Amino acid sequence: MEEFVVRLRTLTPVWTGGVDRDNEVAREHGIVGSLRWWYEALVRGLGGFACDPTSDDRCMLDEEAYRSEGLEAGLRHVCPACRLFGCGGWASKFHLLLTDAEGNPSLSLNDRDIAFQIHFLNRFPWEDEERWLMNRVFTLIDRYGAIGGRTTLKPPVRPDYGQVRVEENLPAPDLTVAQVRHWLQGMLQASPDMQRRRAAQSPEIPRLDLFFFKTGAWLDIGQMNELVRVDRSGFLAGRRGVSKKVFSFQTTKRFWGYAADERMLNRVLEALARMGFREIQTGKEVLNAL
Repeated sequence: MEEFVVRLRTLTPVWTGGVDRDNEVAREHGIVGSLRWWYEALVRGLGGFACDPTSDDRCMLDEEAYRSEGLEAGLRHVCPACRLFGCGGWASKFHLLLTDAEGNPSLSLNDRDIAFQIHFLNRFPWEDEERWLMNRVFTLIDRYGAIGGRTTLKPPVRPDYGQVRVEENLPAPDLTVAQVRHWLQGMLQASPDMQRRRAAQSPEIPRLDLFFFKTGAWLDIGQMNELVRVDRSGFLAGRRGVSKKVFSFQTTKRFWGYAADERMLNRVLEALARMGFREIQTGKEVLNAL
C-alpha cells in the first residue's frame, strides 16, 4: 500500500475532540474534516466545483453507470473533493492515521511543540492534480490558516487552537496553477450536473478566491466585531449553528476570513485599511503564488 507522510509540529494545541469535549487523545476525523474543508475551498477558488457534503445535493456514485460503463462513468458527476475524500457509494482514496514523531498511533495534540505525523495510507492511486492540491492545502494551513476545531475562538479571552508548522510536506508533482485549473475545468465541463449544482451553491460555501489573509498581526475581540459590522447581511458575523467568517490567532500573529462575494470582500479590505492594517493578501493573490 502506497503511503504519503506529512510531518508537523504544533504551535498551539490542535483540537480534534468530539461531542464529549475531550481532546486528550488525537482523533483522525477532526483532521480529515479540516483538510477536506481547505481542499474544497481551494478547488472552488481555482474555478472548480466542490459540493457541500452535508447538503441534500451532495455527490453520489452513479451505480448504474458504473455497472454498465465502468468506474469513470460512475464518477462523472462526482466532484473533485468527493473523488478523493469519498461520498455515497465511493470510498475515500486513503485511510488517514495520526502518529507521534516515532510512528506510535496513540498521541495527544493538546499542547504546544508536539511533533506529529499525518499518514495517508492509500487505498487507490491519486491523480497528480490531487497530490498537488493536497500539498497546497498543507501550504495554506502552514502559512496562513489553521487545522482542526475551535479555530473560531476570539483572542485574547480564549486560547488559540489549530496552529501548526509543516516540517515536511506531502510530495507533489511539478504542476502549474494553470494546469490544475485546466484539470478542474475539464471535470466541470464534462458534467452538466456539477454545473447545475455549482450555479445553485450557497454563498456560505468558502471559496479561496474570496478569502483575505494577514500575517504579522492579529485581531482582538473589539477589532473583529468592528470588522464584521461592515457586512449588514450578517454573513461575516455568522449565527447560531453557522460559524463566523473571520479567524484570528494571537500566538502566530495572523488572521484570515472570507466573504460571500467580491463586493463584500472589497468592503472588508477597505475597513481593514481604515483600521490601520496594510499588506492584506487576497485569496486570488495567494492562489496565483501557489
